[in-house]
Amino acid sequence: MALLDKIKDKTAKVGVIGLGYVGLPLAVEKAKAGYHVLGFDIQKEKVEKVNKGINYIGDIVNSELEKLVEDGYLSATTDYDRIRECDCVMICVPTPLNKYKQPDLSFVVDSTKEVAKRLHPEMLIVLESTTYPGTTEEVILPLLQEYGFKVGKDFYLAFSPERVDPGNLIYKTKNTPKVVGGVTEKCTLHAKTLSEDVVESEAFTVTSPEEA
Repeated sequence: MALLDKIKDKTAKVGVIGLGYVGLPLAVEKAKAGYHVLGFDIQKEKVEKVNKGINYIGDIVNSELEKLVEDGYLSATTDYDRIRECDCVMICVPTPLNKYKQPDLSFVVDSTKEVAKRLHPEMLIVLESTTYPGTTEEVILPLLQEYGFKVGKDFYLAFSPERVDPGNLIYKTKNTPKVVGGVTEKCTLHAKTLSEDVVESEAFTVTSPEEA
């Protein structure tokens, strides 16, 4: 089955790399939408808490997380080999400012390398981490194409910047409009379709990751 069809009927398995204030709420919303979600994090403590249904993020309703874990829609792991199981992967890792006041992309690069080693045909990768224009095509794309796969044909790549405002009582992950820009039109379509099932408002598309 084509990936777009799997996204539409929610049989696509979604991986979320980074279970912090961006990644865990996103994982919860995708699981609530009906997708089976697998969260990845290098911090064992976070993974153990998620698998026990224990919440550590203020923007998440404790009972919702617990039920999603109990019902089998959400789980977490430190084993990056399980990326092979995923049809869609969202990269939501931190990009703290370095001493030059520029985003430190080390977590993004490391995560992308883990995905690249396990990339398979009909796979969607969406970068959500806050970063500078050009990161998706200049940093991530070359790493993903090292193994011979071609973007827009074998796999799909897009940027959809996280817009989380921790502690905001009105706007959460679900009701904050999303902007999506893919490397190709097919990339944009796949990422937009995945976003639309999660957000209440429209997922706006632009012509490139850089514009997004």
